[in-house]
Amino acid sequence: MASMAFGGGCVNISDLLRDSALTRPGHPALIYEARIFTYRELDHLTDRFAASLRTGGVQAGQVIGLLLESGPELVIAALGAFKAGVVPNIVNAMLRPEEVRAVIADSEAVWLLTDSERQKGLQSMADGLGVRRTVVVDSDWDALLNSSSEACSTADLPPNTVACLLYTSGTTGQPKGVMLTHLNIVDNAQQFARVHFHSGDTLLVAAPLFHCWGLINGVLGIFSVGGTAVIVRRFKAEPVLELIETARVTQLLGVPAMINHMTHSSARASRNLRSLRVVHSAAAPMPAELISAMRDDWKVGYAESYGLTEVSPVITTTPPEEMRVGSCGRAMGDTELKVVDADGRTLAVGEIGELWARGTAVSAGYYKRPEATAEVFVAGGWFRTSDIVRKDAEGYVYIVDRVKDMINVGGEKVYPRDVEEVLFRHPAIADAVVLGTPDPILGEVPRAVVALKPGAQLSQEELIAFLRPVLATFKLPRSVEFVSTVPRSASGKALRRLLR
Repeated sequence: MASMAFGGGCVNISDLLRDSALTRPGHPALIYEARIFTYRELDHLTDRFAASLRTGGVQAGQVIGLLLESGPELVIAALGAFKAGVVPNIVNAMLRPEEVRAVIADSEAVWLLTDSERQKGLQSMADGLGVRRTVVVDSDWDALLNSSSEACSTADLPPNTVACLLYTSGTTGQPKGVMLTHLNIVDNAQQFARVHFHSGDTLLVAAPLFHCWGLINGVLGIFSVGGTAVIVRRFKAEPVLELIETARVTQLLGVPAMINHMTHSSARASRNLRSLRVVHSAAAPMPAELISAMRDDWKVGYAESYGLTEVSPVITTTPPEEMRVGSCGRAMGDTELKVVDADGRTLAVGEIGELWARGTAVSAGYYKRPEATAEVFVAGGWFRTSDIVRKDAEGYVYIVDRVKDMINVGGEKVYPRDVEEVLFRHPAIADAVVLGTPDPILGEVPRAVVALKPGAQLSQEELIAFLRPVLATFKLPRSVEFVSTVPRSASGKALRRLLR
């Protein structure tokens, strides 16, 4: 795997857990449903998982796939893999089997850990996955953890060692595995925690752990200070509100769509939320009215962060008391930011342009995608975010626009080409384009504009039924508009602005 060069010495992400296990062994590290894992216990369980990998013939530097919803198994498997120097490919559990096959095969994973529901969906394409062993955690988990009696020593690794792969869809429709190093992740977790957490905090991570925001800045961030992480398998407003009360949660980490659901839930008024001090959000800008609701109705502080998987993931944040409405904060850690024009020239304060970043947060690029890497990881160590921003004199960043065609569905990134590729498989479709349309809950949802072949007939319901087995739910068009011709430019590009 390719990697970037960082400073000397050794590092391992699992030290974030082990250090707290040494200083606070009996303190609750992880709470899931009625189960409490202390730091000592969680450290022991991750040791056992690391040992089972070694006993099972998985070598340091090899990849394993983790296709799991949020839960203790995902935390233990990821940290155990880090301990062993094995590279987890943490797969979005919302993906459909065909999408999973693509990212597992591309990563060259030797093992796959999943649950029985997802394993059934993958059976028809098992040969295409390329793994030599599938572990179904519903039935195999305890046996796996008990499969080795060996003691496990943590692998001491150079900081630039690739730690994990996190796949993000590209505008070409080809998934790209972002290579995050051990130093990337350790630094991002610690820098975020330095701004926001302390050892007495109980953090409810409502964001899914198969996203770097939930795993790195949530779970690993709170572990780095010896606090407590509370996790939920799937977000639902009413149970999360209840959990804030019963677990006496002090901080909550989620995305705007979650905050919107809880703000408008009839259950919120009946819950005692006085323990909650701060709500964190990322992945999409928070509407001003929701920020006001948190401050005025919830009586909590609000902190917005910004980043991408390619930057490990957070590069801007700020404490709640320093937040400015409309801003996603200032540069975090050693991150340098600049706003540039179309020719890469640095713009003056307040001018609008593309945000570039460099520093420890910048990842090692895309796995086996040198051309795609070269497009956005450019000379001087800079990463091109493709987001359009302005930056004020105090360094606060304000997002003006996102990648031109990307659709942000409640924090889930949908690239139109991914959906269009599947649309074009339908025999009745002559042409198609996908774009975002406003949604009061999710911010945006996909909308398909479709031209049918002469004489063909197709309803919206039939088309969505065709897409459903292949695409993740958040990628499905919420509406379909049938037109005689999709408007395109002379060069063949769809005129999305006209369609909007």
